[in-house]
This record gives sequence, C-alpha cells and structure tokens, in this order.
Amino acid sequence: MESKLRYYFGSMVFLSGLILSISAIGFAIMVNLKRTSDPSEIITTYGLLGAGLSFILLGINLMVSQRRPYGLYSNWVMIFGFLSSIFGVTLFASLYPGGWAYPNVSYVSFAYAAGICLLSGNAFANAVLKLIEERSTQLAETGSVNQYSIEDIEKEVEKTLNRSFSDATSFSKFNLGIKEEKSDFVPGKTLKESKQDRIEVKDSIREVECLQNTISGKVKVDDYGIDLTTKMLSATMKQNAEVQDKSLSSKLKTKLNSMRR
Repeated sequence: MESKLRYYFGSMVFLSGLILSISAIGFAIMVNLKRTSDPSEIITTYGLLGAGLSFILLGINLMVSQRRPYGLYSNWVMIFGFLSSIFGVTLFASLYPGGWAYPNVSYVSFAYAAGICLLSGNAFANAVLKLIEERSTQLAETGSVNQYSIEDIEKEVEKTLNRSFSDATSFSKFNLGIKEEKSDFVPGKTLKESKQDRIEVKDSIREVECLQNTISGKVKVDDYGIDLTTKMLSATMKQNAEVQDKSLSSKLKTKLNSMRR
C-alpha cells in the first residue's frame, strides 16, 4: 500500500514539473524572450523552467525509490538535491538583475547544478538497483524449482546407463562386422566373353546387283525389248555422266582462264 501511494505521489509531482516546464516554454514564446527583455519576463521564464525540471526529477526519484537499507540513503540524497536546486532557482530570482555578477553567478550555478546532478544520479542508481533486485528474484524462483543435488544427478546418470546397456533395448548394440549385401545385378554377355575378331560379310542384294549390271550394260536377256531398254538406260546414264564431267571441266577451264587474265 505504501509503495503504491509513493508511486502515485511521484507521478503527480512528475506531472506538475512537466506542466511548469511547458508553461515556461510557452511564456517565452509568447513574450518573444530576448537578452534585452524585461527582467521580470526573464525571471519568470527561467524560474518556471528551473523549478519544473527539479519537480520532474523529484517525481522520477519517488517512483523508482528503494526500500531499506538503500531507501534511507536514497531519500536523503533526493531531499538534499531537490532543496539545492530550488535554492538555486530562488537565489537567481532574488539576485537578477542587480546582483547578477561574479561571484553570485557561481553560487547560483553551483547550487542548481549540484541539485540536478544529485537527483539524476539518485534516480539512475535506484533504477539499476531495482532491475538487479527483480533479476535476482527471478533467478531465485527458477533455481528453487530446478534444484538438484550431485547425488541425484549421479543416480540419474547411472540409471540411464543401466537402461541403455540392458537387453530390453537395442541401444549400444553394434555390429562391427562387414555386412554383405545381396544384389540383383547379373553381368551380361559382353562382360563375360573376350574380344573377338570382326567378320565382315558383303551384302548380296539382288536388286543392287541388277542395278550395277544395268549401269555397266552387262545384262543379257532373251527378250529383245528388255535388252534394248536396258541398253538405252545404260547409254542415257553414261551420257548424263559425261555431260556432268564436261560441264565440270568447262567450269574449271573458265575459272582458270579468268584467273590468268
């Protein structure tokens, strides 16, 4: 209940600081703030902006604050940082513009910067501690569920080995011999027989012989008509062959004559 109330209060402080900072930026834009502006405008703008940043960091510290033993030191750092930053803002508002000179400027800057640094560092440290605490809690919870002793592990290993080498299972049964596999492959005649001499047989086709005899004019039959036709066919074929030879030779001669010219 206390942590929820602290978180709620911290969120409200953070929201208040955010509103103050936005108001300061809006006021500066509205009055067109410059270096030569009215001192009241400069004090209002930088006073709201400085106070808003302090409240924002205070709200973050309240939301991420830790319990004892770190919570006590964190609270003191948070309070001192907030008071230092507010003191710097108040001192600036009281000194500007008449007393805004050295060494007053150094006092105001140091007080405000120290407060902002303390609030920022405290918030970062609390966030890191909270993250470590949550992580350690998760590891403790998972470790309590899966926690085994050395004896339990040894018994489990021994039980697994006995089960693996027992006859009830085929585990660890190895056949180190050479396995002979049967194959359906049957070598053909070419692989079994040796190389033999090649025998060439000439074709004895009757039509081919008749055609050769016809071309050569060696065909002699009793029928005068067939014999005459055969001779005429032979003469025609010879004449065509001679014509082709003459045309080929004439072409060669023509080509040679053209080359000589």
